[in-house]
Amino acid sequence: MDHEEPADPMTLRARGCLARVLDVLDAHTEAPLRIRGHASTDMCEVFEVQEEFELGPRGRRYLLSVAASARDAMLVPLDPSAGEAA
Repeated sequence: MDHEEPADPMTLRARGCLARVLDVLDAHTEAPLRIRGHASTDMCEVFEVQEEFELGPRGRRYLLSVAASARDAMLVPLDPSAGEAA
């Protein structure tokens, strides 16, 4: 039985936007980031990202908005008590 890999849901523009800001994000985070969600508009790419530690609890979560036409980005920390059920 063949298992196909799922198609990459991120467009070339989304990957480019994220790549432009990863170095800057490194200074604000303590662990590698995992993309938990993604949305696109005509003006920006929005990502929900979370720190992923190798051991221990999950890290902080952020919303990251990156302008499609410029190098502008906004990082918004999310309330750790909101969102996930225990």
